[in-house]
Amino acid sequence: MKQLIFMVCLSSLVGIQCTEAQKGEFTEVIKKEIPFSNSTENTVIVKNVFGSISVEGYSGSTIMVAVEKTITADNSTDLELGKQELSLQVIQEDDKVFLHPDAPYIEFDKNQLKYNWCNNYQEPPYEHQMDFKIKVPYSVQINVSTVNNGEVSVKNTKGTYLQAENVNGGITLSNVTGKTKVNCINGAVNISYTENPKSPSKYYSLNGDINISYQKALSANISFKSMNGEMFTDFDINKQFMKTNKEQGGKAKYKFEVKPVVQIGNGQVDFDFETLNGNVFIKKI
Repeated sequence: MKQLIFMVCLSSLVGIQCTEAQKGEFTEVIKKEIPFSNSTENTVIVKNVFGSISVEGYSGSTIMVAVEKTITADNSTDLELGKQELSLQVIQEDDKVFLHPDAPYIEFDKNQLKYNWCNNYQEPPYEHQMDFKIKVPYSVQINVSTVNNGEVSVKNTKGTYLQAENVNGGITLSNVTGKTKVNCINGAVNISYTENPKSPSKYYSLNGDINISYQKALSANISFKSMNGEMFTDFDINKQFMKTNKEQGGKAKYKFEVKPVVQIGNGQVDFDFETLNGNVFIKKI
């Protein structure tokens, strides 16, 4: 009887090992070169779901793309399906280039810059990740976002507009310029400017600190809203006041919101900061 029990256990163990052995991972690097002039009117848009995005400005006139595509699955059939289904989609228009993952279960609306995930499809039987590394001409505008399993990084760009979003990960913008819109849900935001934005900019982090460095000649009105955070700065503050925003919508005809504002310099441009569970640190370079 004892021998029989031992044989059954051994058979079960072998079965488990065989099942685990069937699990697989596939990785490849997809490279693209897209001619794109170094113009402030041009925009590079990267919309990812699973994975990181890293963008770096350089002096060329071509978008250099390297995407590491990783598929993991429980068996070779599902792994092969993922290899065949998932691809990099590149859409080029006169003044825009769109980059995003593509598969039968991914529907991307380039006008709204939104996904319709698994529309009329079941969840795929595999997991995937696409990590973007991109070099862009210095002066182009940038709009990048991801959702899971990655960070968003932009550095050494000189465009007039920069938008970065991340849901489960941080955002780092280093040595950048231009009007800025940042939205981060679960992660820290770190930004440094080589030239201060000349247009109104917005910075939002739900659960994470915002660390931002401006050039010392900053002249801005800075509004701040937080439930559990505070704002700190080493700039000299000229004055403080309250600002009332009036928005239309909802059941009420208008919604009024009052925010404290600090003025640095002559207050030539408006910067809006908001967190829920995070502090804001505004520093001079």
